[in-house]
Amino acid sequence: MIADEFVFDEHPKPQEIEIFLEGHPQNNLLQHTCWSQVKENWAMKQVVVRRGGTIRAYAMILIRPLPLGLKLFYIPHGPIVNYQDEALIRFFFTKLKKLARRSHAVTIRFDPNLIDRTYPYAKRNEERGDHQQGNVIQLLSTLKCKHKGYTLYLKEATQPRFQAVMLQENMSWEALNAKTRRSIRHAEKCGVMIHEGEDQLNHFAEVMKLTEHRKKIHLRSAEYFKRLMSLYGERAVLMTASLNLKQRHREITELLRELQEKSHELNKNEKEQIVNLNREQEFLEEKMQEGASEVTLCGLLALIQDDQMEVLYAGTHSEYLTYRAPYLTHWKLFEKAQKMGIRRCNLGGVEGTLDDGLSVFKGNFPVQIEEMIGEFEIAVMPVLSLLTNQGITWLKAVRRWKVKKC
Repeated sequence: MIADEFVFDEHPKPQEIEIFLEGHPQNNLLQHTCWSQVKENWAMKQVVVRRGGTIRAYAMILIRPLPLGLKLFYIPHGPIVNYQDEALIRFFFTKLKKLARRSHAVTIRFDPNLIDRTYPYAKRNEERGDHQQGNVIQLLSTLKCKHKGYTLYLKEATQPRFQAVMLQENMSWEALNAKTRRSIRHAEKCGVMIHEGEDQLNHFAEVMKLTEHRKKIHLRSAEYFKRLMSLYGERAVLMTASLNLKQRHREITELLRELQEKSHELNKNEKEQIVNLNREQEFLEEKMQEGASEVTLCGLLALIQDDQMEVLYAGTHSEYLTYRAPYLTHWKLFEKAQKMGIRRCNLGGVEGTLDDGLSVFKGNFPVQIEEMIGEFEIAVMPVLSLLTNQGITWLKAVRRWKVKKC
């Protein structure tokens, strides 16, 4: 064997994979072994390409069984490889396709962890410049990797193409805008309490269920969240925000008494404050009559991989939006990330239009938008691949219809 030849290895050691990933700029949560254990209905295979004994490329392949002994290959946020090295890319994908044929995989889906464009959310309406990964798309297309295009909407791809990211240098109070600071202070002033830990799992699952019903989407169960917490241990961060209705009601009663006992004539701001406090008091009384005492307002679940944090799930109780609890919860998450030396915190996917409610909320923090290169597909068995894609599309449509009917 010539030392400079590429070697495709289907049985790499887990330790050497971790070392390779830790130092690679494309390192991400979804290409680590632990993520494969989250996917109960998928098998997993790890492959690498070596040159001179050193790993040059890596992919964790999730394998989903299909009818008739067929399979679907999916490489989330991978493969991890230098996409500028044409010889390496051609060798790797040639071997990958041979492995897929041997395994009876009808198709290979993958979305490289490559940023195509990036800009601050605040400058989203300005000229964004040219796409940066055109040469990669061109190279992969010569290997019959079909690019799904520069998709805009979350439903168009397996992984979001647009994501909101908070960088370490922006995780400070000084970096926040005035509106966001006011929202955080408002939540604290209203008595919103932040909780962290696995004991909040049921409360988090409840608020996620409310989010699911409100948005007419299918999310995850409490069992799934528990599984994530168990697998990731200290690398899982679960935060919720709650409000003690009785305590807040007592505070409002005291505030109203103090305002009404003022000797001087009330100014405009004080009169508006009384109106708002009376409205809030009536709302709380209504909720307490319904049996509520302490309510979970929102929650989030994030996972940590090396020096990166990924917010996978976040939900909010829409009836209590005036308390602005999500602002406080995210701020506490950033404070924790700062202390842990987290380099970047991915707040998750957003619609490419960047004008929906989720985008606007995340944009209230000094986030940058990262547009990823997008998803590719290799039709290993073209006819069966087409039928599989049509079947998956149909199943997703049925699932969305069932959720909307609930």
